[in-house]
Amino acid sequence: MSVTAVADRRKAVLPAWAWAVPPSLAVIGSLAWAPEMTYAQFHLAFTLPWLALLWFAAWRAPRLGRRVAGDMGQGDRFAWWALAIHGVIAFVYTTPWDNYLVYREVWGYPPGRVLATIGYVPVEEYAFFLIQTLATGLFVFAVARAMGRQDHTDPGRTGERTRALGAALLLGGAAGGVLALMSEAGTYLGLITTWALPVIALQWAFGGDLLVRRWRLVAVGVALPTLYLWLADRLAIGWSIWWISPEYTVGWRPLGLPIEEALFFLVTNVLVTFGLVLALHPASLGRLRRLGQGLRRAPWRPLLLMWALVMVPTPLAPDLFAVFAYASTGVLALAVLVYARQRYGRSALALFAVAFTFGVAIEWLGATTGLPFGEYRYTAPGPAILGVPLLVPLGWWAFGMIAIAVAPRGRALLLAPLALVAWDLGLDPLMVAQGFWVFAADSPYYGVPLSNFVGWALAGVILVALLLRIEPRLRDEASPELRLVFLVQAFLMGVGLLVFELPWAALVSVVAMLAVASTWRRAPQPAASER
Repeated sequence: MSVTAVADRRKAVLPAWAWAVPPSLAVIGSLAWAPEMTYAQFHLAFTLPWLALLWFAAWRAPRLGRRVAGDMGQGDRFAWWALAIHGVIAFVYTTPWDNYLVYREVWGYPPGRVLATIGYVPVEEYAFFLIQTLATGLFVFAVARAMGRQDHTDPGRTGERTRALGAALLLGGAAGGVLALMSEAGTYLGLITTWALPVIALQWAFGGDLLVRRWRLVAVGVALPTLYLWLADRLAIGWSIWWISPEYTVGWRPLGLPIEEALFFLVTNVLVTFGLVLALHPASLGRLRRLGQGLRRAPWRPLLLMWALVMVPTPLAPDLFAVFAYASTGVLALAVLVYARQRYGRSALALFAVAFTFGVAIEWLGATTGLPFGEYRYTAPGPAILGVPLLVPLGWWAFGMIAIAVAPRGRALLLAPLALVAWDLGLDPLMVAQGFWVFAADSPYYGVPLSNFVGWALAGVILVALLLRIEPRLRDEASPELRLVFLVQAFLMGVGLLVFELPWAALVSVVAMLAVASTWRRAPQPAASER
């Protein structure tokens, strides 16, 4: 590249990332009415000049012969479409979450500081969703131009460990956010982490290795917009344009900015930067194609992901527990049916029919006679068959098939019932606590008698035997996806039980489920003659 070309590149870039902040600060300093600033005036002083300068720099770049995001691996039109799509996603995903925050009075605004509200949120806040996304995206484009050509190679399988480890750590952070919600002071922190970290985990699982290779672009693209928005947010809170509840925050306020607010602007800029860097990396297109091919071969995987996403917010909205319970069980049952249909063909429908009918029959027998679980009665909302809530036979189908997959090959009849019992050690205390059913016998284990777990073991043996009879190939079932569901269920159930203040049930169920999972390596492989 010639010296003239380098100079032209710098002229196109520097106004965007070196001169965007000072003019905005100059406008702020000239405002004598700052302490009485409204939310709309805040945008005029802070966010709109910033966005306008970045937009001008992006518009000016093609006029100088420089592509907006060409050095990131894609062309101008693709870059603009990617930015527009990110704006739509940010608006749609943030709107219900932000409305809930204002509804809970985690943050709010004094009278007279906003033009109008839609739902619980000011119209200026909705504008903020788009302004921040567009400005941060344009800033990423500017930094990419300044840095020149990026590494376009795909690490391939060498980056899988990076992606898996990073995604696991991020999901662990989301789980920590759920635990933070157990205390009033952790409400805002927990709502941020449970809202943002699962999505960042998905981004990292898709292309964390690509992000590592472009770490300078990612670091600068996140850091400078975040620092600027921290300053703007600190001034806005000081001028009472909006307020943050002290009851729902941990109380750590470095330089006067609540740590939750600092985290919010950090994770939102991470979401935008990660998303655009991945969207514009040439290797991403190949990964998307392979992902699409994989989904055609395994159409149940999106359903399993949907199940996990539905499970995550269940402890966050106790009033909607029944809705989430039916939704998660229904999605899981459908995912398992699609999996069985693809793997076992027409016999999948027979497997489903038998498991569902068995679930209705055994639960009707139990509620009517007390056998084999002990005396109990249903108090669950929602649709029912013969007095049995619909989610119960759907659960027997999904849990039964997953339990068979959990058992080592050739050991399903022995270990699958134990997997069902381990699952129920957490499930039944939770459902009793949520008022879905009540046992007649008093029990120190959250109202669930020992006879219930004995009944689950006996019923599990019968169900597994029936399913193996219909489809003998189930004896060798060892689906990694269904085994992963079992582990994810152990994790989510443990966290959920802690949130619902059932700590011993959390401990017992997680230990039992992990003990069953440990048999995957410890159990000997059966000989061919035994299968």
